[in-house]
Amino acid sequence: MQQVALNWIAFWQGRDVVFAVDVTASVRLDDQGRLRIEQIIRDAINRGDTVYIAPFADTIEVTNIREVTSEEDIDEVLTEIPLEPDPDRANTDIQNAELFTYQFLAQQNHCRLVENDGIREQAVVWLTDAPLETETGDEWIETPADSPFRDVDSSESQLRRDWLEALPREARSRRIPTGDDEFYDLTIVDIPPTLQEFCTPAPSGEEVCFINRYLFQQLWLPTTSVLVFFVTAITLLGFWYSWQKPWRLTIELEAEEKEDYPVKFLKSNQRLAIGDQDASATDYIECPGNEIRAYLERKRNQLYLIPTQEAPIFYKDKEVTTRTKITGKRLRFNCPENKKDFEFVVKID
Repeated sequence: MQQVALNWIAFWQGRDVVFAVDVTASVRLDDQGRLRIEQIIRDAINRGDTVYIAPFADTIEVTNIREVTSEEDIDEVLTEIPLEPDPDRANTDIQNAELFTYQFLAQQNHCRLVENDGIREQAVVWLTDAPLETETGDEWIETPADSPFRDVDSSESQLRRDWLEALPREARSRRIPTGDDEFYDLTIVDIPPTLQEFCTPAPSGEEVCFINRYLFQQLWLPTTSVLVFFVTAITLLGFWYSWQKPWRLTIELEAEEKEDYPVKFLKSNQRLAIGDQDASATDYIECPGNEIRAYLERKRNQLYLIPTQEAPIFYKDKEVTTRTKITGKRLRFNCPENKKDFEFVVKID
């Protein structure tokens, strides 16, 4: 559940993209290789991303940081990525580069956690001929002789193993031609939005953990907004459905048996005539005389009695002479004729 929440927060952010570039002479790109890398870089960067350029050999550092807001920024990134080898650099310590890069990215999201900013998805684009995620530094011939990663039991090696075991990631590779008519794999490692939980002591032997509090601070407003939206939408849908649903009106007449009560149906914006047939009404309720005494008109979920003044009509023992809103599920009317009452009840289902 936490990961779903983290993904939701990161969805609205850009990404952190590190271009980790091996600048030793062992990586020589021909023109075709450069063109392919430039296209991959363009495909890998989107507006809103933050790009970090980290050249490495026996050591590694981030030399350039750029916020990508336009195509011009992507062009600038292409000019800043060192695709030519540095003659003064040698001996690729790939395990050191891996540990530095993954710790660096984790630190960016940790700072966002502390500052209550939105965390990001992250990615590393590895431009190197060195193998990634090897067991020991001895598996790569260019690992410096004095590198602690040559010792599988060193603290640095153990720390790197711990990071690789704990860090969720997905790698995909593409083959790039080199200047020696050979190929090496350019690898893109995608890292989902990830945070390292840490807790601080609280009174009564309890702990205060940051991630749940961070998720609440980040998501309470959008979650509340979404909830209000859905509740409003469901309520409006319910209203709309109730407006479309026809009412079933049972006309209870004293002179009729219950099973013989006539039944009428009334939709919104329709009306029943009371008295005799009328072309403007969908149906009618028969009363003594040839006059149309009134209309029962439905507007959405409201019902109105509209007298015509051609003959008297009573509702709740009072004569109705103007348009009147009526309420209830059982409505009693009286249509007197020749000093005789003609009462009936309209039951609404």
